[in-house]
Amino acid sequence: MKRSKKQRVFQIFSVVVLVLSLLLSPAMAAAAVELATTYPGITAGSGEVITFPLEVVNNGSQSRTVSLQVEAVPEGWQAAIEGRGREINQVYVFPQAEANADLKVQVPRELEEGVYTVTVSASSGETVLDRLHLQIKVSQEPAGDDQLKAQYSELKGSADASFNYKLTLTNNSNEEQVYSLGADLPQGWQISFKPSYEQQEVASIPLAAGQSVDLNVSINPAPGVEAGEYEVDVYAVSALGQVSERLTLIVSGSYRMEYTTASERLNTELVAGQERKITMVVRNTGSAPLNNIRLSAQTPKDWNVSYDLEKIDFLKPGEEQQVTATITASSKAIAGDYALTLTAYADEIRKVADMRVTVKTSTWWGLVGIVIVILVCGGVYWIFRKYGRR
Repeated sequence: MKRSKKQRVFQIFSVVVLVLSLLLSPAMAAAAVELATTYPGITAGSGEVITFPLEVVNNGSQSRTVSLQVEAVPEGWQAAIEGRGREINQVYVFPQAEANADLKVQVPRELEEGVYTVTVSASSGETVLDRLHLQIKVSQEPAGDDQLKAQYSELKGSADASFNYKLTLTNNSNEEQVYSLGADLPQGWQISFKPSYEQQEVASIPLAAGQSVDLNVSINPAPGVEAGEYEVDVYAVSALGQVSERLTLIVSGSYRMEYTTASERLNTELVAGQERKITMVVRNTGSAPLNNIRLSAQTPKDWNVSYDLEKIDFLKPGEEQQVTATITASSKAIAGDYALTLTAYADEIRKVADMRVTVKTSTWWGLVGIVIVILVCGGVYWIFRKYGRR
């Protein structure tokens, strides 16, 4: 039975369609999956770790598993594809949806300037569905371009004070970094780092990409440091490098003062109503001058303390001044211990000497008692002599 002409045409058409579908199916499959990133060209410094966020887009009508591979990387470079922090080689993509991954590229530290290419591919079986060529322009600028900046880099105060600076640390890289904090300090000095609004001291701090943190930095000079200008380099070190800020401390000297008796004994004895003179010593043990030193005292009721020199205008470091304090006890004071507070005030500092005074009964009262006893005994003897024989 002969086939009609129409049937032969239909058969030929079917064969052509079948051949074309076989030839076009790989291209159609490739077009159904796209591999993309928002910024395919990035400028980086040598030694930097770069992250390219990858998007695997499935434009087809069926879910599929897509293999990801780093096809080409410059010699000496390292690159890996990660998902949620783990290295991966495949993603599963739902129809009309996308899956995400990260391409991590480690730029070698010692590298000439130039443009370098990294190639990533998406495939299914032996068929490459899409390729992505990423360009990295390497410059000789320091890796990261992070910042450590002080609000006020120069402070002035005494050697006894804490110099408190506010610094801002900024992570300008494209991934989270952990920064170790430190400083180059003179011997005996101390430093502490605290995140703003926190009381806990830290030695390191994590910082997400593009974020900043405020740090409260407190520097305490060594005891007895001489007056002068000092510089301290504070730094933050990450895997990408180091950023630093130079802080200046203008130390005006330490203010220390001793106020005690010449014998350094803070106790004495006194008879009620009488006075006792005590030699007091005001001594400048700091490294800065003391100005306008005034002397005062707090006493029990009806007691009095006076000084032969009520004010010392100026006292250089290492110098001392002797002052005579006259303590007068109340005439009504009974025997016992009394507390006096002697104070030396300077414009910069004050010092207190707590004195214990023991009040004793006057010896005149003892003599009077003896006289009374003698008189009584004499009177008894006289009466006995006069009336004893009757």
